[in-house]
Amino acid sequence: MIVNGSEQKDLWGINLYPFNKKEDMIEFDSLINLKPWTGNRTRDVEDPLIKQKIINIVNQLVKN
Repeated sequence: MIVNGSEQKDLWGINLYPFNKKEDMIEFDSLINLKPWTGNRTRDVEDPLIKQKIINIVNQLVKN
């Protein structure tokens, strides 16, 4: 269930490997990323702006 004003289009899946180098820490492969109605037709996060936002958030939260 999505709550607190969140929307399905804003939900993205990633995998974190905190012991890898910073540039290899985030994997964007997730079934939840399949969103053909938004134009994202793969398990990757295809929009470079969204991908960069995810990277920025992870870098703020995970100290590597």
